[in-house]
Amino acid sequence: MKRHRWEKNRDMSKLLRTLWSNRFTLLSGVVIAVMAAVCWQSLSNAPYSQLRPEYAVLDGNPEYKDIIGFDPDRFDWQPYDYPALPPIPQGTKTVYLRWKLPETIPLFVNHILFTTTNQDAYVYLDNELIYMHGNWDDLTDTHGRTLHFLHINESLAGKQLTIMLHTGYANWLGSIDYFFIDSERSLIRKISLTDAIYIASLSIALSLIVFLVMDLVWRGIDRRRTMQLYLIAFLVSFILWTTGTSSFFSRMLGMPALWWEIHLMMLYIMPITFAKVIQEIVAPAYTKHIQNLIIIYMTVFVTATITEILGLDGYMNLLYLFYPILLVSCLVLIHTLLRSDWEQYPACRYGTVAMISLTIFVGMDALHFEYHRFAGILSMTIFSIYAVIPFVFFLIREQMLTDARLAQQNETLSKELQESQDEASRDFLTGAYNRHQLADGIAKYAALANTRGFAFSFAIFDVDHFKQVNDTRGHLGGDKVLKQIADTIHACIDRRHILIRYGGDEFVLLALHHDLGEMTAFCDMLRERLAQALGDVTLSFGVSTWHGPEDTMSALMERGDRALYRSKEKGRNAVSGEDECAETEGPAPT
Repeated sequence: MKRHRWEKNRDMSKLLRTLWSNRFTLLSGVVIAVMAAVCWQSLSNAPYSQLRPEYAVLDGNPEYKDIIGFDPDRFDWQPYDYPALPPIPQGTKTVYLRWKLPETIPLFVNHILFTTTNQDAYVYLDNELIYMHGNWDDLTDTHGRTLHFLHINESLAGKQLTIMLHTGYANWLGSIDYFFIDSERSLIRKISLTDAIYIASLSIALSLIVFLVMDLVWRGIDRRRTMQLYLIAFLVSFILWTTGTSSFFSRMLGMPALWWEIHLMMLYIMPITFAKVIQEIVAPAYTKHIQNLIIIYMTVFVTATITEILGLDGYMNLLYLFYPILLVSCLVLIHTLLRSDWEQYPACRYGTVAMISLTIFVGMDALHFEYHRFAGILSMTIFSIYAVIPFVFFLIREQMLTDARLAQQNETLSKELQESQDEASRDFLTGAYNRHQLADGIAKYAALANTRGFAFSFAIFDVDHFKQVNDTRGHLGGDKVLKQIADTIHACIDRRHILIRYGGDEFVLLALHHDLGEMTAFCDMLRERLAQALGDVTLSFGVSTWHGPEDTMSALMERGDRALYRSKEKGRNAVSGEDECAETEGPAPT
């Protein structure tokens, strides 16, 4: 019994520690949920929003007499549960929705606000046509989301309000995103608040893009920062989706069909970009699963795009397939984030909040806009951008810390290399390292080249006709020449280089961060400096470069020797790279 109680207390303590360690994550989720709920509540509440409408259908396409000579008594009116679609028979292209307005409506309540998608709309007050939108002669002419804001010049009290909706898109027939009756001031306030929320989300997304781009420009683009590129792609698709979802841009700039097309396209692209972000931060064991999801997304997107180009309205017609796939894949992504070790993969902590927010809010918008299960004036997906903010800042912070650690490691490594060089035995005459340091120097630079991808090159050089120098100047004069060579080269090199006196008049130069071309050019510069310093004494150089883990010290030096031999063949006082060498080998001329 005591053991059971102890285990229960231990589990509770573990749970409390987990909750406390993730307090900021949980707080972010609560704040986002509260913001969305408050905005939704403030925008959706309105007088007369609970009026129960009726519907009636028109067989065939409407004619001019149906538009002008509207007679409600010829239809069989039935109640339905708004905002759900009325039970419209298959093949119907026209539906009437009507509301019986209460007698208590005051005179200042004289405006009607509603939104339609991909539908013609005709509004009647009693039997009088007061508003027209669209062309009933072309069933597919009206595209996009349209906000209808009607001013009524007479009292609405006790009147019959009828909206005729007409479209060739069966999935949208009868849908109204929201329906309000109120004063002009009240409805304008709602529209303005809605626009402000959309603009705020766009501003935040744009700010995050600027922040990410500045970081990439400052620190450079490499493999470690591909995740930031995917984030930028997601934020761009989010911005474009939002512009197409909001009625603000279509009202201000027109072209509702264009904004609607952008909205649909980005709806398919956003999951692809965010899945790539998740793929970069989860444990490697789950990356294959996410890659399969991306392939599925891409297949649906390509199929929808092709059918859209062919004029089959693929983006809209595939939504009923797309949303179930999206729901399942979102749950899979959440699973991979939760299953990844948050201590080892800390970005998953913030990615989980962002992913859950996207899943919930996109699901709500799907139920509202596509399945018409509840009414509202505002898209919920825009609130998911607030869950992305801590995610982006965490990623940037982690990148900065990683860069700092790498910089510290590089500095430590440089110090160790310098100390190693200083502690090595040096040639007494020239001050260069002696030949016993050659193997160690090549091994260290080769390890850096193999593990960090640095370039590493090798040069061997000697004095042309050094025997004649000794004969004419004496051995002390020859030693002076060798000392002058070392001093001149030491003045031109830095900590990336190791100068070694290999024997007699032969020297070796190891250079990190130098490929074959850079090393050849550097040695040619040294040759010119030495010619100026030594007068009539010249040197010949042979250059080779490290070819990767499969290369060896002996092969590196052999290629350098052949290049030196090639310089002698040229007439001495020259620099040759391994790429110039003939296959034939032989002793270098003295």
